Amino acid sequence: MHSGADLHSSAHRPYRRAVISRSFFHDDGCSLRSRKREETRRALTDAAYALVRDRGFEGVTAEAVADRAGVSRRTFFNYFPSVESVLTASVTEFFASIGACLEARPADEDVLDSALAVITDPADGTLTERIAVLAAAGEASPHARGLILVELHAWLDQLEGWLRSRLPAGSSDLLVATYASTLCAAAEASFRVWARSVATAGADDVVPSVQDNLTAVVASLRTGLDPAAAAGLPSSGRTASASSLS
Repeated sequence: MHSGADLHSSAHRPYRRAVISRSFFHDDGCSLRSRKREETRRALTDAAYALVRDRGFEGVTAEAVADRAGVSRRTFFNYFPSVESVLTASVTEFFASIGACLEARPADEDVLDSALAVITDPADGTLTERIAVLAAAGEASPHARGLILVELHAWLDQLEGWLRSRLPAGSSDLLVATYASTLCAAAEASFRVWARSVATAGADDVVPSVQDNLTAVVASLRTGLDPAAAAGLPSSGRTASASSLS
């Protein structure tokens, strides 16, 4: 004989199963939709980057991005309000990938070694290519340069957070901010010089790679930006008091 509680439980068991089943499929459906949206968004940002690489910044249009991603123009505007916004998203993702790589470096590694290892990693050809493409776009278009610099400065907070966790305990906010700004400025300078060299090089000229430029600029930071030291000459003394970032 069943008690009232047993009967109550038996009567509601099929209902609970139905609710659980509906909830499961609802959640799975939401997850599926979220993944699909993320895939479409990524396809659009990848398409925007590819168009910048193939046509230059000024050759990117909403129609071209949508076509390259295999979606309609209407779908493009469901995700991004303008061409600028999808380009900005592509740049943001680029800096996010650098941030993730920095976080993965050994905690006791010198910060300059970490930065150099991430940006010049020969195994990460995609990252190197994106650096080159963005550098060339920024050199060819003031508008593109402006977008890239805005995103770079927005990323400074993340870079400062990483530096704060790696620099000696008690490092001042000013020192952390100086490190972050100096690293970004040095990297941006090396990309800019590389892009100019590529644009003006003759058929027989040998242009240093992005990695070569970055290695050279880190070496300069280690010597406190002393031109004589960077050239392997005795220090001129004029910059001997400059603080090294090593």
